[in-house]
Amino acid sequence: MPPRPISFRTLAAYGAPVFAVASLFFFVQFYFLKFATDVLLLSPAVVSVLFAAAKVWDGVSAPLIGSWSDRTRSSLGRRRPFMLGALPLLALGFWMIWSAPQALSGTLLMVWIGVALFVFFSAFDLYTLPHMALGAELSTDSHQRARLFAARQMSFTVGILLAFAGIQIAMNAAQPRAVAADLAGSAAMVAAVVLAVTPIALREPARGSGPIGGRGLVAGIRDVLATRPARRLIAVQLIEAAGVGAVGTMAPYASQYVLRRPEVVGLLSGGYVISSVLAIPFWVWISKRFGRRETWIAAMLLAAAAFGGIFFVRAGEVARLVTLLVVAGIAMGCGGVLASAILADVIDLDERRTGERKEAIYSAAMTLALKLGTALALGVSGPVMAAAGFVPNVEQSEASLLGIRILFAGMPCMGFLVGAWLFRGFSLSEPAGAVQREPALNAP
Repeated sequence: MPPRPISFRTLAAYGAPVFAVASLFFFVQFYFLKFATDVLLLSPAVVSVLFAAAKVWDGVSAPLIGSWSDRTRSSLGRRRPFMLGALPLLALGFWMIWSAPQALSGTLLMVWIGVALFVFFSAFDLYTLPHMALGAELSTDSHQRARLFAARQMSFTVGILLAFAGIQIAMNAAQPRAVAADLAGSAAMVAAVVLAVTPIALREPARGSGPIGGRGLVAGIRDVLATRPARRLIAVQLIEAAGVGAVGTMAPYASQYVLRRPEVVGLLSGGYVISSVLAIPFWVWISKRFGRRETWIAAMLLAAAAFGGIFFVRAGEVARLVTLLVVAGIAMGCGGVLASAILADVIDLDERRTGERKEAIYSAAMTLALKLGTALALGVSGPVMAAAGFVPNVEQSEASLLGIRILFAGMPCMGFLVGAWLFRGFSLSEPAGAVQREPALNAP
């Protein structure tokens, strides 16, 4: 497939619908812990453990889905059957999370929530992993793939803004439980329709009857781990996700208890998201001129500086926090695009080494790192808040405020610093003497 410019129609059909799945995901990611503690009156430690367990399953299931998608052959291709099949499960899981029957309490309520989270996160992977793999297939040109993932990341980031708009509505409501359930039902139906656009409008590039998909899950994981650039990239993603994983979840707490201005949570997210979206084309241009590794390292250092400043924000300093979040958003606009584009280059390297094309298993490995990092952050959030003496719906102690600041700003600052240091050694060249396997022969 010779390199050629990606058309606007392809960019739009691939990238634009992603805001729908992102808005559902981040509404759960950023608001459910607060909803469970302040509305359902569940223990933050118990909810965090359940949430983290669902996220770990989400990450573990990702390689299974990725390997399955890579090796699928059907009249619809390798990716589209999964994306279409995920839509009803995604809508069902999201609706269940916010619509637990009033009569449920205690263990039965936790079981309902646990099932809902597991269904939702599994369906999220069923859609997003094949979608990410499809982006690596639509062009063989590195810069064109960066454009594809830039369109995807811009739409995905807009989904964060929509999620925070929903959070603001729910937080301001007199009956947040009923409002959340109503929002969930409408959002789930709209999202299912919007997300169907990509698998309906796009066709996967024909790859003939040559080797695709690898030899199975275990062999695919082994190939990922044997590829040095993949190991480095995945490690950076894991560390960065562990640092920044609790930021969105803690934003409602920061606005209500640190700033003492719960009505500005939408403003905080707006400054972050809008600056992130606007910065994405800039980072794509800069990376083409100065290199992806150098560009991403600079962005991580900028993000670390911004979150370091956020740690010292005090009550009432809305303008200061918004300014720092704008800077953090500008920096964060870089990583989502360049990480996916670099991963596509790593997939090319693996194909040259093994003779197999495994977009989804590599995407799953990246997703696993992100999910495990996020699960770690969420898993410690509840215990940290409990240990710091958090009590819902009252003025917090200094120890409790310190716990919120550590989760909201301190952890991401350290995550970006460590990630920037580790990514210095990234290179797409394999070590001398690396073994190249003969291409596998897959039957058509």
